[in-house]
Amino acid sequence: MRQDWAPLALITQLGLTMVGSILLGLVLGLWIDAHFGTKPWATLILSLLGIAAGSYGVYRLISASIKEAVEQRHTPSNDESRED
Repeated sequence: MRQDWAPLALITQLGLTMVGSILLGLVLGLWIDAHFGTKPWATLILSLLGIAAGSYGVYRLISASIKEAVEQRHTPSNDESRED
């Protein structure tokens, strides 16, 4: 991937991770509530679990991104390692 697109790709991935997790919990909770008559408890609990899962996913993505940035910063590039 081109380096100048990396921040945009990370932001997009963070947003999709968070929204996807919340929507999955919400939809699953609504389905369970409709089929088992547990309204609103399954929706509430699974939405909160979706928020927690999304937050954890975002944390992992950011941690991996920071680790990669630190490794790239400490690794000399081809331009710096050449002797002229």
